[in-house]
Formats: sequence, C-alpha cells, structure tokens
Amino acid sequence: MADKRVLLLGADYYGTLAAARCYGKHGIAVTMADESRRARALFSRHVGDKLVHPPLSRPDALVDWLVAWGEKNPGSLLYPPNDHLSWLFALHRERLSRAFVMYSPNEGAIITLLDKKLLHEACEHPDVGIEVPVTHALGDAGADHPLAAELRYPVLLKPRTQVFLESGIKGFIVPDRATLAAELARFRSLVAFNRVLTDRHPDIAEPMVQEYLTAAETSIFSVSGFVAEDGTIVARAAMKVLQRPRKVGIGLCFEGRELEPVLVEKLSKLCKKIGYHGTFESEFIVDGDRRLLIDFNPRFYSQMGFDVARGVALPMMVWHAARGERSELDRELASARAWKATGREVYCHKTMLDLVLTLQGMSGQMSRDDVRHWRRWYADHRATATDAVRDPDDRMPAVIDAASWVQHFAKHPRSFVRSFVLNR
Repeated sequence: MADKRVLLLGADYYGTLAAARCYGKHGIAVTMADESRRARALFSRHVGDKLVHPPLSRPDALVDWLVAWGEKNPGSLLYPPNDHLSWLFALHRERLSRAFVMYSPNEGAIITLLDKKLLHEACEHPDVGIEVPVTHALGDAGADHPLAAELRYPVLLKPRTQVFLESGIKGFIVPDRATLAAELARFRSLVAFNRVLTDRHPDIAEPMVQEYLTAAETSIFSVSGFVAEDGTIVARAAMKVLQRPRKVGIGLCFEGRELEPVLVEKLSKLCKKIGYHGTFESEFIVDGDRRLLIDFNPRFYSQMGFDVARGVALPMMVWHAARGERSELDRELASARAWKATGREVYCHKTMLDLVLTLQGMSGQMSRDDVRHWRRWYADHRATATDAVRDPDDRMPAVIDAASWVQHFAKHPRSFVRSFVLNR
C-alpha cells in the first residue's frame, strides 16, 4: 500500500476529517498525525496509523519529522489542512517533494493568497478585477494617521494573515475614532506571530483597518472547488446563513446556491495570475450587486465535506493531480460537472448549532422567534443536510467532538459561554 497512502495532519480540522472519509472510501490508506492524541478525526474508522508529530510552534522540527516519515513511506501524498501548513509546505516544497507526492504551489503564490494586503493587490490588477472591501494600513502613526479621521466607523481591525498567528484573533470591531487608539493597542498586545513567518515577512504583523459592512453578518457567499495547473476549474457555491459569533465568526449553517459564472471566471484569472493550483475556498461579502472578496483559503477547508457531498470529490482530485493521473482527474472533473443540485442541500455543525441556540436563547442574545426559526430550518433540511462531523457510518468523531466541547466548558466556562453567547 506504500503507493496508495496519504498522510493527513490537523486532525481537529473538519476538512481533515472529510478528506480521511473520502480517501478511505476510495481504498486509500490514511495515516493521520496531530499534536494531540485526542483530536477528533483520529477516531475515524477510515484512519489506520495514528501518529503524534512535533508541535506547530516548532516548525523546523515538524518539517524534519515529515521528511523522515516520508522517506520511510515513499509515494505518500501530503496536502495541507490549514493556512499554517499551506504556507509551510510551500516554503519547504523542494525538500518535502523529495519525500512526498505533493500538489503545492510555490511560497510566493501561497503568501499572496494568505496575506490580505498582497491578496487585495492581486485582486485589483486589471487582469483579475475582483472587488475587495476598502482597507488601509495605518502603520506606526496608528490613530494619529490622517486616514483615521477619514474612516467610516465602525471599522474592522484584523490581522493581515492567520498564518502562524499564535493568538488566534480573527478581528474585532472598532465603533468610533475615539476608541481607535485603545483598540490598536489591544490588537498589538493580543496579536503575535511565530518568528518563522515574521523573519521572512517582517511587516506582516501590522494590522489592517477595513470598512465594516453589515452585510458580512448575514450575507457571506462562498465559491469553493478545485483548479488544476492548466486552469481547469470546477466549483460549488454556498451562502453562510449563520455564524458564531454573529458579526465576525465561524460558519455554522450554509445553504447551497447556484454558481455565479462571472465570479468563477475571475477566480480562475486570480489563480492563473499568481500561479495557484489545488483546492480552494473563497468568501465574498454580498453587498447589493457587489461581491467583495474577503478570504481565499488555498487548502482543504472546513466545510469541504459539503462539496464532497455535492459531487466534487476534492481529495481525489488532489490525489490524481499530484500523481500526474490526468485521465482519472478528468473523470472526476466530468463527474463533478454532471452533478445536479436539488436546491435543498445544506451544511451544518449540529452540535455547535444546538449550543448556540440554547445559550443565546437563555441569555436573550437571540430572540425566541429566531431560536424557533433555526430549529425549524434544521428540521426542514435534516434529510438533505451534510454535517461537519456526524456520519452514521463513522460515528466516533462526533462523540469525540461533543466530548471536546464539554471538556472545553469544564476547563474554561467563562470563555466558553462568552464565545457562544456574545454576538460581537
């Protein structure tokens, strides 16, 4: 089985779990490694060998470990499940590709997609033409920068990238100019990057100040799929209809949508412009007729299982493309294009949804009508819903997932309740 094996990392990511299930169902041996022995995807019945690797906080040791494992298991596929590893694999692509089969672009392509400043510049190129939110860097001047007086408040203060961001901050809202200086100080006190990134990109730790559009709370449109090296692209679309926290957060519920061909074409041009190929997820704020790109994830992504359920076997596309199996890849692409939507397809993390509805309903952060609406929403779509973790043929990851939330509450009750109750 040495030539039919994949090494998956990031066992607590739902995209990793979706990949393991897809590969396992296609007869590919799955070895999974993580920093923890309790990560949810390790308990999938599709996982064979379960390993512990050096922590991500020690990237050089992790790369050494990967190379050593790959040399002992030649022909194995390696593909990233998160932003950190997407960039790290690209940075060490030459060395890793001698030990693994890979489908990784160069570091320049990956950092362009994951650094919002570079991404915006690429999107605004005349050959691409993707709209992005109005965004500024205030630099050392901070709240004293002349632009601070011209900003339309509230604004969103956010890191340029999530790559090797050790504090896990996605961003927060600054209500007015009077609080900008304090919020910038709070940002700098909370946001810290691993030196593996800042030694190579010294200015990347500076915050971005971005216009805050209320549409981001309710109208995030995603286009996700696969793009080959020759530009061939296949995609699915969805609308994020509920997230946690409500204003800036992680998606809980998605509904399938029809693709917008203009967006797909522009994304294809973006990938061609910077030299990206592989799986991707892009997120747009829907502001009337405008589509403003806010994220591009060049990797396996959280709700990838939704696209697999909608006929796009993304892990297998990566597998065939990495191995140069063009006829098999073409067959997967054709199968994906032939799939037909019913209009009822949805994606949900049911365990997390139940927690949000219960805690926000009890606290009054969500009205009784809203709680009833979302319970009806799930009941109406239950038969066609893809769950982030629940699967009747692979039950243990859901058990571990639920246990991890209970453990989180037991250890950090205040932060747990705050993360599920507060809307900001």
